[in-house]
Amino acid sequence: MSERTGGAPLLLLLVVLCALASGTGAAAGHGLDRADGTAPLHAAGADGFHTIDDADRNLSSGGTFWQGQTVAFDDPNGTVEGDRLHLREYDEETDEPGTLVREFEVDGPVRIDTATLSGTYVLVPAGQRTKAVVVDNGTITGTTDMEAAAPFEVLVQTLDARLVGSGTGNGTVETDLELELTSNRARYNVNVTAPDLTFDDLESAFIRDRLLRDQNAPHADRPPIERRADGYGMYADDDVIVLRGFADGRLRSDFGEAESIPRAVTVEVADTGVTDTAEISARGIETGPFEITEVTAPGSVAPGSTVTLSATVRNRWSATSERTVTFRLGDGAETAIEPSLPGGASTTVSTTLSAPTEPGEYEFVVDTDGDSANGTITVTDPNGSDGASDGEESDGDGGNESDEDGGESDGSDEDGSDGDGDGPIAIDVDLRLGAGALLTLLSGAGVVAWRRR
Repeated sequence: MSERTGGAPLLLLLVVLCALASGTGAAAGHGLDRADGTAPLHAAGADGFHTIDDADRNLSSGGTFWQGQTVAFDDPNGTVEGDRLHLREYDEETDEPGTLVREFEVDGPVRIDTATLSGTYVLVPAGQRTKAVVVDNGTITGTTDMEAAAPFEVLVQTLDARLVGSGTGNGTVETDLELELTSNRARYNVNVTAPDLTFDDLESAFIRDRLLRDQNAPHADRPPIERRADGYGMYADDDVIVLRGFADGRLRSDFGEAESIPRAVTVEVADTGVTDTAEISARGIETGPFEITEVTAPGSVAPGSTVTLSATVRNRWSATSERTVTFRLGDGAETAIEPSLPGGASTTVSTTLSAPTEPGEYEFVVDTDGDSANGTITVTDPNGSDGASDGEESDGDGGNESDEDGGESDGSDEDGSDGDGDGPIAIDVDLRLGAGALLTLLSGAGVVAWRRR
């Protein structure tokens, strides 16, 4: 009884071991991709297989490819007789091969440049038109009758890129832009560049935090990422960043830490070379952090005198920014100040310039990257209309009165009365000083109304 009981577990163990061995063999069989059970030509990758070196895709019968891609195949087992193959157009209505496009010698991997291809094509043995070559993920597996052929197709990719405001409403719409991509292709990667921006600027704008990376990081199974391990920074030396592309989607960006917001961004599809340039089109998006909120200046000044101009600027970006604020008066005097402001902060900057020496009305301008304001200052004539009028009165009516009343005037002077003698003169002087003081007060307190450009 004890012997039979002890043998049962041993028998059960043998059954389990046999089952495991059978399962392992079956799994190994499923890992083969050809009927002869040999190992696949290309090692497994993100999509099951790596592409042949220097190719964007491995060719497959019945597959769809995009104009500009390089597709490749090989015949490692000598499946096709002969060493030459023809690439022919294919008429799907008649199931017949058409015009000869190219001829290939098959003595190793063959690469097909699709830059000039558009339509459906088949590979056929050179000199034959009744058989089509069957290709599976870059490996020739046999031939088939032409009526049963599965031609591959080459399509032309479309791409439309636009820069638009993100609409986040967080006060930094000027720095939070979205790169909108529209294409007839669902998944691809793009190489993004912008004038005057380094790779570090682009990386900060598109990949700085986890949220941006999750939305913008390139597809791991699309060129050029599938062939390299360094991801979106593979072209950093060329100031190019690799991001993902969509059929209809947006890449988020935040240029709050960049030196400037790009006026344009160029997008190139990594494997087809299709390119489009997106320019800022959304109303209200500015290209600099500073906004000029107030300007003060005197209404009138004397020729050649010192003029003080002041401007209040606000940093509308979320990050600390430094920009040049330039003051100009007329065609000559100019000075520049470079304040640094934390995000959302304001400050007032001032400068002194020399007024023009000729009387007239002169424009002053205060500007910075992305905003400007202007107004006018009057340079007064020291011998202007008021002075000329007083002089004419003095030479005319005043002179006649002096001639007519000369005796009384002399008598007053002779009396030696300071009050009587100096009275008219003192009143005259007081009036002149009073008018001058009033003009000076109005001039000094005046704030010129300025208009935004």
